[in-house]
Amino acid sequence: MTGHSVTFNCSASSQPLSQFSWFFNGSQVATGSVYETSPLTLASLGEYTCVAFNNITGRNSTVSKMLTVIDPVTMATVKVIGAQPIADYMFTLTCETAGSIYSIHWMRNGWPLYADNRTDFSMNNNTLTFNSVQHSDNGDYQCSAYNPLSNMTSPDYRLTVNSLGETGHSVIFNCSASSQPLSQFSWFFNGSQVASDSVYETGPLTLASHGEYTCVAFNNITGRNSTVSKMLTVVAPVTMSIVKVIGAQPILNEKFSLTCETAGTVYSIHWMRNGWPLYADNRTDFSMNNNTLTFNSVQHSDNGDYQCSAYNPLSNMTSPEYRLTVNYGPERPVITSPDIAMTGHSVTFNCSASSQPLSQFSWFFNGSQVATGSVYKTSPLTLASLGEYTCVAFNNITGRNSTVSKMLTVIDPVTMATVKVIGAQPIADYMFTLTCETAGSIYSIHWMRNGWPLYADNRTDFSMNNNTLTFNSVQHSDNGDYQCSAYNPLSNMTSPDYRLTVNSLGETGHSVIFNCSASSQPLSQFSWFFNGSQVASDSVYETGPLTLASHGEYTCVAFNNITGRNSTVSKMLTVVAPVTMSIVKVIGAQPILNEKFSLTCETAGTVYSIHWMRNGWPLYADNRTDFSMNNNTLTFNSVQHSDNGDYQCSAYNPLSNMTSPEYRLTVNYGPERPVITSPDIAMTGHSVTFNCSASSQPLSQFSWFFNGSQVATGSVYETSPLTLASLGEYTCVAFNNITGRNSTVSKMLTVIDPVTMATVKVIGAQPIADYMFTLTCETAGSIYSIHWMRNGWPLYADNRTDFSMNNNTLTFNSVQHSDNGDYQCSAYNPLSNMTSPDYRLTVNSLGETGHSVIFNCSASSQPLSQFSWFFNGSQVASDSVYETGPLTLASHGEYTCVAFNNITGRNSTVSKMLTVVEAIKSVMVKRSKIPIASDNLTLTCDVTGRYDTIYWMKDNLSLVLNNTLNSDITISNNSLHFSPVQVYNNGNYQCVATNIFGPHTSPKYQLLVNYGPLSVNISGPVSVVIGSVITATLKCSANSQPTSEYGWKFNNQSVLGTGPLIAVVASLENAGNYTCVAKNPVTNISMSNTISLDVTGHSTAPPFQSRVGLMLMALLALSLCL
Repeated sequence: MTGHSVTFNCSASSQPLSQFSWFFNGSQVATGSVYETSPLTLASLGEYTCVAFNNITGRNSTVSKMLTVIDPVTMATVKVIGAQPIADYMFTLTCETAGSIYSIHWMRNGWPLYADNRTDFSMNNNTLTFNSVQHSDNGDYQCSAYNPLSNMTSPDYRLTVNSLGETGHSVIFNCSASSQPLSQFSWFFNGSQVASDSVYETGPLTLASHGEYTCVAFNNITGRNSTVSKMLTVVAPVTMSIVKVIGAQPILNEKFSLTCETAGTVYSIHWMRNGWPLYADNRTDFSMNNNTLTFNSVQHSDNGDYQCSAYNPLSNMTSPEYRLTVNYGPERPVITSPDIAMTGHSVTFNCSASSQPLSQFSWFFNGSQVATGSVYKTSPLTLASLGEYTCVAFNNITGRNSTVSKMLTVIDPVTMATVKVIGAQPIADYMFTLTCETAGSIYSIHWMRNGWPLYADNRTDFSMNNNTLTFNSVQHSDNGDYQCSAYNPLSNMTSPDYRLTVNSLGETGHSVIFNCSASSQPLSQFSWFFNGSQVASDSVYETGPLTLASHGEYTCVAFNNITGRNSTVSKMLTVVAPVTMSIVKVIGAQPILNEKFSLTCETAGTVYSIHWMRNGWPLYADNRTDFSMNNNTLTFNSVQHSDNGDYQCSAYNPLSNMTSPEYRLTVNYGPERPVITSPDIAMTGHSVTFNCSASSQPLSQFSWFFNGSQVATGSVYETSPLTLASLGEYTCVAFNNITGRNSTVSKMLTVIDPVTMATVKVIGAQPIADYMFTLTCETAGSIYSIHWMRNGWPLYADNRTDFSMNNNTLTFNSVQHSDNGDYQCSAYNPLSNMTSPDYRLTVNSLGETGHSVIFNCSASSQPLSQFSWFFNGSQVASDSVYETGPLTLASHGEYTCVAFNNITGRNSTVSKMLTVVEAIKSVMVKRSKIPIASDNLTLTCDVTGRYDTIYWMKDNLSLVLNNTLNSDITISNNSLHFSPVQVYNNGNYQCVATNIFGPHTSPKYQLLVNYGPLSVNISGPVSVVIGSVITATLKCSANSQPTSEYGWKFNNQSVLGTGPLIAVVASLENAGNYTCVAKNPVTNISMSNTISLDVTGHSTAPPFQSRVGLMLMALLALSLCL
């Protein structure tokens, strides 16, 4: 049995004697033929193997034995499983046990109980089930648990079967009794009379109707009555059954719980998944009453439709289905997209992750967020689009995220080269500019005219990067076909021809006069053509008022009707409309801080150039500001507050111009730097107002969150009356509906209860002079600090007084009568405080049972006072000195001296508390059994009287257990345990019992450990020659405590002598083997040794057998002399 030790003995036939080793389940545990285990545990069960080894033959032999270890039966209790006993319903009892149980038996009213058609036992007999319990089953039930070494029988369980009723219904009780004359009947419910008739009908039942209904039958002639009772159990119908989640939502590999919320009287609850019953397994637990289903680590395989059914004997209800879908992820996010792309194209990144619910996705480019959603399509790529694209998948239920990144390489081929006009069309004598508009990565640009390379001269300039060609004063001689070629190391492109034709100028609404002359004889005849159509026949042609349609080629044809020849000259006329409108407008989104923003100059008329102004000053491009090719669009790459101002644009052509009205630019931003103003700490029952503000254009909209859940909108949030659950983080989210941005600020609110209690109480013993004494400040509410006072003055620690870390405990290391007084503690928090009532400290004196105490009383008085002594209010003496008799524990109490002046008629009183403790009358060391080496031994300190502590001494020194020498010794309570005791534990042991009055030491107990015999030795001759000696003496010795008893054998036959010496007559017949057997009378261990005696020569003596008596007399004589 566990807690006990087992001794294994191993023997083997061997010469010389074998050496033994012991193994437990394959691991060596001891050497020697005897192995005693330490106190057994269930882990000690297993195979114990003895290996015998002969060091001469070199052989070994093995034997094993299985040891079964069992716990003692320490508990047997009958308990109810499920519903209480209701007549005609199933009812179950279980035998709850502790220990190793081999069998269980049941009894009713002391008689064995067996299964029948209404009663079943479980497989292991620990459960007794009544299929339909009846009132006849009432009685006292017990179960007995057995194993081969112990057993235990449970206390009685009294079974009383109840009747059943349902709330809202009535029950009729009928009572009858055999009586002459007929009985009179009274009904009682739970001891109170409710009716006087043989029939009692209850009103509609409520749960309060549950109880004992008693009928008392009374015979008014015999004067006798008789009583019968019946228990009525009232149940409410099951009206609700619904499955709800407890705590967090289901997250893969985490704990998750469902509860079955019910209404009505519920006796049992059953769970189903997908319509099948659900049972506990290694991952699923049910609460004691089955109302809670807990998944220790919820898995995908747990998905399904869950229901719970609630039952009582009269009704049941099954819940609607709860669909369990286990949330998990995101896991293994993946980006699908090309690795390389070309400028001008868009790239679509797709991000997916395994997750329930579906993940929310955010995209980051080079660390900055650019989009949300699983798909991110870039805008047309630029070289700046090269970089790392990161997808972050987030599951808002599991609170987890997972990240994956991909590098995108962007290249920019040369995809365009086109010659375009910058500004006005070519007008003779005006500046005119061509630009080479390209797309791609451009390393160099070259210009050509009519296929030939073009270089700068005094009228022609190229820009720094050669992309612009400027004619300072364009002439008709500059007409021709212009091209530009753009190059990079991997590609190039040449533009189509741009035909330059220098124009003249006219304005809509005005007329133009063309004059044509030619050298001719006779004078030429002239014709005019506009864009190929004849318009006049004269040397002078005046147009009508010009329109934009008048723009074109005007050709004069001179004809000589004698020569029959003609000559042609043409001129381009450019017609411009006057500038009639110039206005600044926003393109796209409103201006948002740090984002791109564009203004356009919307014009009417023919516009050759546009210029921009801010606050009346010219505006030029810089590292944050770009103009479009024709200057009509102003773009802020990252608009700033410093860009605020009044913007205008001016539109020009060679004949007119117009400046726009002012456009007031106000950059939208924020919200920034949100701030919450509110108290940091508040008290339960009060409300708190939070105010939120943020820098923003336009003004922000505000939302409030408490610990992550939204609670309000608006810049001001006032809480409901606070509870301790209101402690937490209050977050204000400011949102700007123009910038689309939000900003968050949080504030922790500490909520405390008011201090509602402060009371001084004693911890441990009452106050006794010169001993430690402790007071504690018991409080209720949120306590930040505690302060102590004595007689209204603050109290501070000194060399006799200590405070605990949180100041709630005051300890007097050695309390004195001077410490008497009224003590208070004050408990504080930032919002409230409370001071305790006074605790009156009166320090007691001390006395010991069996001793007397002398009290002396004195008082200042004229004449001298007369004195009276009172003990706990009763007078015990009339003198200034009072000596008690020998104290008993009943002498504990208040001793009061009353001093009386018979002249003044006044008296004065002083009291002293006396605490009496029981004296230590004796201290003795007692042993559990005779000490034998390698056995367990217990020394017990037997103390008569009350003591506080016990310690042990060995050989006048305190016994120290934290060293190797004493590693087998343990102390528990008042006992000293040797596990096991060894010879080196020998010594004088004492135990010391202490109380308030000091130490009391026991007499010395001398521990002398019995052992052996450990070895047997025989000394004496191994050979003798006849005639040289008469006898040969053999001596046997053994290492043993106490001294061994000796016996001798000759050639394995016992010799009737004992003692360590034997005298052998020298004769041939006495040659042989002499064996000495040593036996320890205390340990009961025997050990032997054999010596061979060789005798040579001629024997004249009789043989050994015929001289046995003679030899034995000598042997006995020797034994008596020893």
